[in-house]
Amino acid sequence: MADGLPRSIAPQDVDDIHAIASHWPSVRQMGAWPWPADRDFTRSRCKPFADKGFVWAIPLDDRIVGSMAVTRAELGYMLHPDAAGRGLATRYGQMAVDHAFDQYDWDALNATVWYDNPASYRVLTKLGFVHWQTVLMRGAVRYPCLTYCFRLTRARWHTLRGDAQ
Repeated sequence: MADGLPRSIAPQDVDDIHAIASHWPSVRQMGAWPWPADRDFTRSRCKPFADKGFVWAIPLDDRIVGSMAVTRAELGYMLHPDAAGRGLATRYGQMAVDHAFDQYDWDALNATVWYDNPASYRVLTKLGFVHWQTVLMRGAVRYPCLTYCFRLTRARWHTLRGDAQ
């Protein structure tokens, strides 16, 4: 497997995804993952998404280093810390936004990021998402804390890409 096209997440990805879920600094940035890491929970997430949207595995070299998803018009992703800082979230995020707007009739995509995750904040702004609200939210491993809500409209995405719509 090379750094290349994403594919649907699958049961064989459980070891690589669980390695991410076992890394506290990563899990604390995710909304729904439990701590301590629960292999059964990870296994339940390593299958193709069965509703409107998709969850992709992000390959790098000989392993899966993260996931990129758009589910119910919300963008979410996670990366193994060893893969951070390589532009993977931005690159796969661009592919995911393209795919979401090509495949689904959503007028906009949403995303959220905790106040203390500046890397994800930067990824979302690079993708063209606009911060529109700050709220208190609770995650699986967080008490209510400041959360930045972002939105990217289909029209803005096509304008940023230079598409004639």
